[in-house]
Amino acid sequence: MQRFARSALILTLLACPAQRTGDAASLAAASSFTLKHATHKLHATVAGSDCRVLLISIETASDRHLVESIHYGTGGYEEFGGVEQFAHDHEFRAVVYRDAGGALWTYGATTRDEARSLSRCR
Repeated sequence: MQRFARSALILTLLACPAQRTGDAASLAAASSFTLKHATHKLHATVAGSDCRVLLISIETASDRHLVESIHYGTGGYEEFGGVEQFAHDHEFRAVVYRDAGGALWTYGATTRDEARSLSRCR
């Protein structure tokens, strides 16, 4: 009976979603990015099961060329050196872009399935 109770408790704990929290440095980096790039209408948050994905929301409809310019820091986005470098400097494992229409672009160690189901970390 005790073994059954222990198993039930473990299964209950595993089934309950845990409150995921990002570390202070990654949360501060995302906040700083958002403030710095408000004129470009880019909003960054920390996301993923490990809170190591930089999720960037673009307030307008986008295309591959715009996202690549933002990511690599080209085509008018040179002033901030590109999100790729920013993500590397702040030790994010991946970057996911989501535009106003819900389109996704992924870079780094993530999958499209993970990108579709990303939840934000606090």
